[in-house]
Parts: sequence; C-alpha cells; structure tokens
Amino acid sequence: MQFIKHFSEISDADLQLVGGKGLNLGKLTKAGFRVPQGFCVTTDAYRFSVRNPSEQNADAIKSFVLAPELITEIEAAHEKLQTATVAVRSSATAEDLAEASFAGQQDTFLNVASDGLLAALKACWASLWSERAIAYRQTQGIADEGLAMAVVIQEMCKAEVSGVLFTVSPLRADIAIVESNWGLGESVVSGAITPDSFHISRETGEVLEKNIAAKREMVTAAGVGEVSPAQQDVSSLTDAQLKELTQLGMAVENFYGQPMDIEWAFADAQFVLLQARDITTPIAATTPSERGHPFPGADTESVEKLRQEEIQKLAAYTETPGTVWCHHNLAEVLPAPLPMTWAIVRDFMSGAGGLGRAYRSLGFHPSAKVDSNGILDLICGRIYVNLNREAELYFDGFPFAHNFDTLKQNPQQAMYAQAQTDIRRSTASFWLKLPLHIMRMSSAEIRLRRMRSDFDHVLTTEVFPTFQAEVEAERDIPYTALSDAELVAKFQTWRAKTLDDFAPKALTATLLAGFSLQRLEVALQKCMEETAAKTLASRLISGLSGNLTVETNKKLQQVATGDLAPTDFLKAYGHRAVGEFELAVPRWREDTTYLEQVSASLRQGASETGGQQHFKRQAEQHASAERDLSELLADKAGLRKQVESELDFTRRYMPFRETAKFYLMLGYEQIRRALVELDNRYELEGGIFYLEPAELEQLIGGDDFGNIIATRRTQRELMLQIEMPDVIFSDALEQVGAPVSIAAAKAYTGIGVSAGVATGKARVLLMPSDVNPSDRDYILVCPSTDPAWTPLFLHAAGLVMERGGILSHGAVVAREYGVPAVANLPNATRLIADGQLLHIDGNQGIVSIQGEAP
Repeated sequence: MQFIKHFSEISDADLQLVGGKGLNLGKLTKAGFRVPQGFCVTTDAYRFSVRNPSEQNADAIKSFVLAPELITEIEAAHEKLQTATVAVRSSATAEDLAEASFAGQQDTFLNVASDGLLAALKACWASLWSERAIAYRQTQGIADEGLAMAVVIQEMCKAEVSGVLFTVSPLRADIAIVESNWGLGESVVSGAITPDSFHISRETGEVLEKNIAAKREMVTAAGVGEVSPAQQDVSSLTDAQLKELTQLGMAVENFYGQPMDIEWAFADAQFVLLQARDITTPIAATTPSERGHPFPGADTESVEKLRQEEIQKLAAYTETPGTVWCHHNLAEVLPAPLPMTWAIVRDFMSGAGGLGRAYRSLGFHPSAKVDSNGILDLICGRIYVNLNREAELYFDGFPFAHNFDTLKQNPQQAMYAQAQTDIRRSTASFWLKLPLHIMRMSSAEIRLRRMRSDFDHVLTTEVFPTFQAEVEAERDIPYTALSDAELVAKFQTWRAKTLDDFAPKALTATLLAGFSLQRLEVALQKCMEETAAKTLASRLISGLSGNLTVETNKKLQQVATGDLAPTDFLKAYGHRAVGEFELAVPRWREDTTYLEQVSASLRQGASETGGQQHFKRQAEQHASAERDLSELLADKAGLRKQVESELDFTRRYMPFRETAKFYLMLGYEQIRRALVELDNRYELEGGIFYLEPAELEQLIGGDDFGNIIATRRTQRELMLQIEMPDVIFSDALEQVGAPVSIAAAKAYTGIGVSAGVATGKARVLLMPSDVNPSDRDYILVCPSTDPAWTPLFLHAAGLVMERGGILSHGAVVAREYGVPAVANLPNATRLIADGQLLHIDGNQGIVSIQGEAP
C-alpha cells in the first residue's frame, strides 16, 4: 500500500490512487508549471482506515483513530511542505466513474493548521458517507463497491489576486476569458461576488474588453474581509498581467491538447496554477378561483368602470410592436393576491428585488425597466407576467423578445414561451455595445457552470440549516408581548430576511434546475426530435430523492395511520397551507381543518397499495428511461458524456423546485405572524391584508384605515367578477371582460409534463378540500396545484392542469409519483365535466374524452 503520493511522483496510472484533482496537479507539476507544493493521501490510506465503509456513517468516520504508521507518513509529508497552513480538498474516485459524478458532494477546507490536518482529512473522508451523498448515489444508481476518497493537501497560496481562466470563450473561439478578484479564489469560484471580467485575444494577448466590478469583499486567510476603498473600483489585473496569464493558459491548453478551465493565483509577483480541468461539453449562451362570475347584487356600472380603467392602464403599458401578458408563473400558486401580499411579491419579482438578485448572481444584467417595474402586472386583481419585461431579465439592451404575431396565432404557446434573439428589435446602442453584450453572455455562461458545480451543497449544508435555525429561534418569541412598533419592525426584518436575503439563494437553485433541464433537452435533440427529447427528459428526471413536498405527504400518511402524532407533524410542517403564497391564508398550525379532512381520506385507504403502486410504476418508468437512453447513446460517446453531465445537474437541482418553497414558507410564516398580531390588536378582522407595507407605520401612528380597507375589499370583489383570458394581447384589450369562448371537443392538447398514459373518471376540483375521501383512481382536473394538493396524487390515476409547465409544482410531484400529467390546458375545469371518462397521454400532452358523465 502507498499512503502518500507527492505531486512530483504522480503519473497517469495513478488516477485510482489520487483522483482527478490530484492527477491534474501532479501532471502540471511534472510538466514544469508553477504549482503550490503538495501531496495526496491516497485511496489506499482511505481503504486501510475505513473498513466496511457501507456499515459506517459520516460521524463515525470523523471519530476514527488513525493508525500510527499513517499519521507518521502524513506528518512527514506535511513537514516537507514547510508551510504553516494548507488547503485540504476531497477527490473521490471509483471504477469507471468520472469525478464529475460527485460534483457538489465533496468538501474543501482552507487555511488548515498542522493541529487540524488529521481532522480535516477525516472530514473529507466522511463527506463520502454523509446521508446526502449516499442518497445521491442511490438515486444515480452508483454502487458503493469500489468507492474511495483521495485527499489533496496543498500549500496555501498567499494570493494577492485570484480567479479563473477559460482558455476559449463560449461564444468566440479566438477569445479567452478571465475573471478575477482580490485575495483567494474562492470568492470567484463559488460565485459569491461579481468579479472583474476580461476578454483577451488568444493570439496576441491584447485585452479586448474589460468589465470592472465594484469589488466590496474578498476572501483572505482570515476569512471574508472588506476590500480597501482604493481597490474596490479598479482593475485587479493590469493589461500586462492579463497577457502573461493568457499565455500561461495557452501553454496549459497546449499541454493537454484541448481548451481548459483553469484556477490560478497571483502571488509574489508570479502566477501559479491551483487547478486545471478540461472543458468536456459544448457551451452555448443561455437565454433563458379567480374566474369572473356575476354575483347577486353586483353593480354592473361599477364593474364596467373598473374594466375600462384596467384597459386604459394596459394601453399605457403597451410597447411597440405589441405587449403580451400571461396568467402563469407565480399566478399558478398566487392567482389573485390581496394588497399586502401583492406589494411584497411585486417588489420581490423585480430586478431590484430578490428575483433580480438571483439572476445577477448567475451573471445576468436585468434592465432598468425590470428594476423599477418588475415582470408582473396586476390586472383586474390577477397576476400576469408581462412577457416584454420578462425578456429583459437577462441582458439589458440585448434584443431578446417574444414574437408577437406568432403568439397571437397560438395564444397557448405564450404561456411558457422562451424569448428569442430578434435583430429587428436591435438599436444603434446595441451594436455599439455588442462587445460588452458578448462579454456579459460569456461571463454569465462561465458563472452558471461554476455556480451549479456545488451550489446545491452550499444550500443544503449552510443556507437552509442556518435559515431554519433562525426561524426556530424566532418562534420562541411571543409576539403578543411586543409593542406595535416592535411588531412592525419584526415584519420589516422578516420580510428582508426571507425575500431579500434567503429567497434569492433558493430561487437561484430553481433557476439552475430550469437551465439544466433546458440544456438536457437540447443535448437530446441532437439525436431525436424535440417532442421525443422532452418526453425522455421528463422520464429520466422522475422519482428524484429529496423532495420535501413528497416527504410531507408521507408524514401525513403516518399521521393517518397513527404512526406519527399530529403535534409532531405540525411542528415540522405546520408552516405550510393551501394557497400558502397568500399571506392572508392561515397556516396549518393555525387551522387544522384541511389536514383532518385529508387524514380521514388517507385513513380510509391506509390498507390499500395505491401509494406503493405509484412508486413501483415510477421506478419501472425510470428504469425504462435509463435503458432507452443507454440504447440511444450506445454509439455516441461524445454526446453521451454531455447528456450524462446535464442529466446529473438536472437531477441534482430539480428537487429544489419544491424544497426551496418549504424553507421559504418558514420565513413567510414569520411575516404573517407580525401582521396577524397587528390585525388582532386593531380589530381589523383580516383588514391588515388590504393594507400595504408602507401603511403599517401610519396604522400604529393612529390613522384610521377602516374606510380604505372597506373600499379595497369592495373594489377587489368587483374586479374578480370581470372575466379574464389567460393571455392578453395589447391589440385586443377588449378581450378583458369579454366572455371566454368555451369550445367543447373530444380531445384537447396541452403540454405533457409527466410521462405515461392513464384512463379514469374526471374529478374536477377548484380546491383540494373539495375532494371526496372515498375517491380512487380518478383523473384530477384542476386550475393548478401547490403542496396542499399533493395528498390527492396518492389516489389519482392522472393529472390535468389549466396552468403549469414542466417545472411547475404539479409536474414535479406527478413525476415523483409516476402519475401521467398534462398541463397548460386552458379552461380545463370548464371543458371537462366531473365524472367524464378521460384518457390522458402525458407523453404527447393529449387529453381525450372517452365517455360522458353518468
């Protein structure tokens, strides 16, 4: 056995001993490149120390007492480095498995002193057997047999400047890209800050474009610190240094014989290499009941006046050549918000709010219009996405747009349309700034790739636990004991904590899921047509672990069977609710009526095997998809590598579509707590939710809002009587308020979002509480779903939704349960009658009526 391999001793034959990181560092060292000294603690050392690994757990491995002979060799190797601190990095390896398969599962420790070296080593080993890593391998079908961990121990580099070098731009083959910041490179690699970005000619080393960021923070040996004011807005590298770095990158590229992604540092007046990895996949720029029904006594004149006011408002919003509004996206879970909720959500869904922060973290540049107005408009009391402004989320000034005429011909396509480049919309400013746009798109591509490499790990080990701990501590504070001013301060604090600080990070993960799925579908389309590619992608991402909405449902089943006390369930999940994005809605811990009803339904079916059949069917579908993929790519080695990489990322990030909501609602509940307490004190009977955040100070200052609340209540009731289409076009604003045409047919086409076919009787529901506990094997037909609908999936044979796409809640959960699903079928709850015999095809997105209701 060989426990230690110094970088200078490593050769290609040592991959299984030192892993990918160690191998590259060894190859660079032996080739004569400047690399901080280091060594690898090999997989032999791991196997010698960790016996029967499948019977171990992370905590047990951390507590191991290492063999004296191993400690002696590690200490001797460390002494040769002659450095006070080191970096300790994991490097997993297994037979026939690339290290990339474990991206985001492994740990890194910086500035480790000699007395902490062995603990850091064992922590790296333990990361291979964390619950999360084990679940990940089980999901991916990766056997534990042969799995081992090598650990890289390397001299800490006292970097003045660090960053990354992409030897080939994603958009131009003659350009290299550098991103840099003061201090250690972790701030750039992790995507924690916006770095300086440069485009350099590969041939001459000339700096072609610069984008100097406002660098406020840097990572040092002491941790995160502030950048001195004199350095914040100046370039972190000179032109001469950039030329030298590019030449170094070209030398590395020549050595490997292919474009490279390089981590580097500038220390003691010279550049050193910290890591180099090949670019294995092609890169391309990423672009990324509320219905109106008359009510008795309704004032038709008042309704018409409001309708005309709304039409005038939309006319003022209209842009050339036309504007399109769609009732989708957030509208799926928050169709008609009250004023307080709308004010908060409107700000969040702007470029200056949490949405903008999430997009900027991925390297995008929302426009000033998106910053100020957001992407949502409230029309007749309902939320609509303004597609024109939505297209400006990505790169300010770039002509991304939706084709108005194409969408007008097929309004259903507008519901989940993707903005495309439209040169006809370009301006003189665009052409003048084209190099800047290219640089921004290239930088965004690099940031996207780097962010998704381990952001899931950051969320699950740092962001989520920290936020949950803060919330749990807050729950112990009795709000009844706080003053009015303190309650308003709590509202403001938790609004900021939840929507400004936490939500952008959670949303970033859901964006990464969408981007990864899009890339997976594009990769599959290289060998199959679009519809087939989307269907296969849907099948491949079914049954992912880590979905907290599904876990909630399983716990609710345990309540129904008596295996879990209701109080224990509410302690963990009581912050959820039906229609939970509306702040006015009581949480489950406040009102248990719905839970009691669902528990009764689940109790009736406790002896049945419906749930087990769902999961068995899902497992069979997943295995079938894997076989189909294997056959499809059998003779396409290059494409297989790309598809497997994008599939890996999609599977890792897709569960965050639901998990992020679970944690977001923890903070949302605290916002609601402050509002409810104020509502009770001022005896507003729910009227607090008809106020706006800025009015709370006036409320506690003595202003009487009784008349304002009453007026807003009445106006909202009138607004919701106005019939609304799902898609509004600016050249047909009279559609607002016009009766929606309902044309009956024998078959309808939507979007297939969960593969498979099913036949059953339609159960048309507008609320999950309308379900009959004895219903079984039905096709659930509903407007859209949120987590409160999930228990109904257990006994459903299929799902049809009026709104939703491949990433919507209903689609994600349907795939978990193996339930065929069709979404984006406008007016489905009116086109389909309760009790009709339906056949749904989740592959093609077709819903057929095979028999009438009795």
